[in-house]
Amino acid sequence: MKGTDAKVSNMGLISALVIDDNAFDRRRLLRIAKETCLDFYLKEVSEVHEFGHILDQDKFDIIFVDLNLVDANGMNLLPVVRSHQVNKNAAMIMVAGDDQAEVALSALRAGFADYIEKSALSKASLERATINAIQKTRLAKVAVAAEAETKSIEAVLKSFSTACSEEMQPMLVRMVRQIRQLKSEIGQYVTSESISQIENTCARMDEFFQDLSSLADEGELSSIVASSLLGQPQALRTSVISQAGQRQVENGSCSKTIKPRRPSQNL
Repeated sequence: MKGTDAKVSNMGLISALVIDDNAFDRRRLLRIAKETCLDFYLKEVSEVHEFGHILDQDKFDIIFVDLNLVDANGMNLLPVVRSHQVNKNAAMIMVAGDDQAEVALSALRAGFADYIEKSALSKASLERATINAIQKTRLAKVAVAAEAETKSIEAVLKSFSTACSEEMQPMLVRMVRQIRQLKSEIGQYVTSESISQIENTCARMDEFFQDLSSLADEGELSSIVASSLLGQPQALRTSVISQAGQRQVENGSCSKTIKPRRPSQNL
């Protein structure tokens, strides 16, 4: 059906499928859908074998499912849709008789986006359920995309931290050895305090790179980097050390396993 000026523009064209073996109920839902402010493209089926066939033919944004079908329970169509290659992300709304609160709760827990009682079916209830269902689906897609992006960022940061550690730690080892050699050769000209300060600085740098690598392994590095990029007052190094220190303090009182630092190469 063509959209009009009264249609909800931000929802776009909504491809919808109705499965109900009762012709009267099916036609009623289709009629009410056409009276709403949503721009529906509607298709209908009455039997489960038709349902599987039409899923292969079109991609749907939303599917209205009657609970009590002659040849199946409407709840059983959820895994059918979720395993379908094309329509696995379609929002599903259960449509059933009155006074079936337990069924409604079970449907929502199973993965249906919403539930409508047939006696309460109206333009308002259909619009509300449809908009809520589609918005949930869109938010879920955004969440999945964000999670994938986060994992990608974590992989890059882990690779970077590993490269830094592999490059810098041997240099730190050499620096400490050279400092100790220098101390033995010209120790009378340099105070032990000065040498100790240099050694401590190298040791802290070594700990920093180990903490950096540990945080990358646990997938916590991206949040620290994001805080630094967003202008938080703490620097990246301070954030890493603070996070690692906090985990070490909490290790005595929580069950989270903290990876021990790797022994340095004779540092």
